[in-house]
Amino acid sequence: MKDMDLEKEICSLLEKKTAFFDQYLSITERMNEIFAHAKERDPRASISQRQACINKIQKIDASLEKIMGDSSDKVHNISEKCKGMIDGYLRSLRNIMETVDLLDRELIAMVGVEGENIKAELLKLQDVRQAAKGYRDKIKSTPRFLDTIR
Repeated sequence: MKDMDLEKEICSLLEKKTAFFDQYLSITERMNEIFAHAKERDPRASISQRQACINKIQKIDASLEKIMGDSSDKVHNISEKCKGMIDGYLRSLRNIMETVDLLDRELIAMVGVEGENIKAELLKLQDVRQAAKGYRDKIKSTPRFLDTIR
């Protein structure tokens, strides 16, 4: 009976992990759309949502690791049906992770280009500021060797 509970728990955790990875994927896709098309970009909300997904996935991984460590001899006795389900979850996770990896690479490239554009704008502003300094009124002081007595 305990083997059945173990199988259900492992499958349940993998199902939750797959759901969180799906959520992570959709957030990443939304971030790509924002960076590709929107002029105003504020990725803070999406980044915090992605981090929340990562934290939940890490908790699930810790639970799975605990199950595998505590009952490693029982894991070998898992039924073929459950092994097939686990294999399906793992394939699904791999596919999602590969898609996320591609999207992340695109996102990193877009953010890199945006960073370079911001650097160029800052350099232009610095040049304008330097030019404006040259035209600023300087403190008027009397020359040192000017005969002011007359």
